[in-house]
Amino acid sequence: SETAIGTPITLNSLADGIYTVYVIGRNSSGTWQDEAAPTISQTWAVLGGSRTIVLNEVLALNNSAVNHEGTYPDMIELRNVSGSTINLTGLRLTDDLDNPNKYVFASQNLGAGQYLILYANNPAGTSGIHLGFGLNQDGENLYLLEPAAQGNRVLDTVTFGLQLADLSVGRLANGRWGLATPTFGGANTAAATGNPSSL
Repeated sequence: SETAIGTPITLNSLADGIYTVYVIGRNSSGTWQDEAAPTISQTWAVLGGSRTIVLNEVLALNNSAVNHEGTYPDMIELRNVSGSTINLTGLRLTDDLDNPNKYVFASQNLGAGQYLILYANNPAGTSGIHLGFGLNQDGENLYLLEPAAQGNRVLDTVTFGLQLADLSVGRLANGRWGLATPTFGGANTAAATGNPSSL
């Protein structure tokens, strides 16, 4: 319905999933924006509180921060936040929900509290788990999906914008995502940032 621009929009009782709010506006002369070309106001995920595997850190512009056998790949870290070993077999990672099977985990376990480092590139003769696709340093969405046989439910997601070289985005101590110093394989460390009031 028509809502004043300063009034928050509240949506209740949403099931787990990815949601986008589209809005159309009216200018000062009373002309409405074309409904066929709405503005995307916000995209977000509703996730249940019983998650066991989470996206924990993302490095999308690795110029020199993390050397992996002479290469500097994009990197993703998963973390098992549960108290028991989790079987990852069939879980999927993608940056495009229209292509949900970009990477599908083969037989892989992750112990309680452990981290799993993934390289977002092709192997090029290096060890480790390589996803076969890179990340967009200009920003994008990354999704962790349940196995295809169980549906397309999003287990976790992160949206990031334009990246700074050699800094990651990580889930910090308060549970929120923030700028981080790469610490793959260990607890995330917040990176120092400037005062936004100076912008």
